[in-house]
Amino acid sequence: MIFSTALVLLAAAVGNVSAASAGCGKSPMSSGQKSMNVNGRNRDYIVQVPANYNPSTPYKLIFGYHWRDGTMNNVAPGYYGLRDLAKESAIFVAPQGIGNGWANNGGEDVKFTDQMVDLLKDSLCVDEKQIFATGWSYGGAMSYSMACSRPDVFRAVAVISGAQLSGCDGGNKPVPYLGIHGVVDSVLNIGLGRQLRDKFLQLNGCQSKNAPEPGPGAGNHIKTEYSCRAGTPVWWIAHGGDHVPDPRDSNGQYFAPGETWNFFTQAINTLDIAGDANSTLPSSD
Repeated sequence: MIFSTALVLLAAAVGNVSAASAGCGKSPMSSGQKSMNVNGRNRDYIVQVPANYNPSTPYKLIFGYHWRDGTMNNVAPGYYGLRDLAKESAIFVAPQGIGNGWANNGGEDVKFTDQMVDLLKDSLCVDEKQIFATGWSYGGAMSYSMACSRPDVFRAVAVISGAQLSGCDGGNKPVPYLGIHGVVDSVLNIGLGRQLRDKFLQLNGCQSKNAPEPGPGAGNHIKTEYSCRAGTPVWWIAHGGDHVPDPRDSNGQYFAPGETWNFFTQAINTLDIAGDANSTLPSSD
């Protein structure tokens, strides 16, 4: 038993060691709007390089996908509230979808992401073991698609009010997964979000448990942390609201950015995800 535990600890420690990309030590690309050719089509994206960028320091790389009829300019410069929390410790990317969406026809948006990842790893100092994706609605669907198709590239994803709209090519390897959804979502029913969650509950070897959700219009959110294989947690956060990118409790507090940042920086490095309790966060006036 002691030997087995030691092996788990050693594997987790090795897994958490940063992997510096080829761009470390090079003169960095600048922040701003960029373009690249993907399958003969010009594709745009915005890159935000930390203000205090050090070419010898491997940085997290976080993709923020926009929603339907949104644009990369809606995601940048805030990146779903994560940039303020990162405090210049991460490189952010906001890609532009075709027709302001992420239909991912023929896998074209996955290929677009592949090319961005390769370019950024070669041009900036990226920690190749700390690449993440998040998005709301269609952007959440694209984040889910990347977890399915590139589980060895993306360390974790956070899906806000998502559904399977951008495909799930592959979908047979574990990836840490955070899902956030409103119980009265009038655009993408919460049942669609549960389906995405359940996919990774199975892949991540999570134990079955009840996941309570607040009532319609309730001014609180409830977080369920599942017991899964070490290093592959699944969190599910249900709130009482509708289809919104920035859900908040009735006390006015926006909770999604903080939960996402904690998931990307802390939960994925926890050896034994404690899933014995649900975290109910009531509102306060």
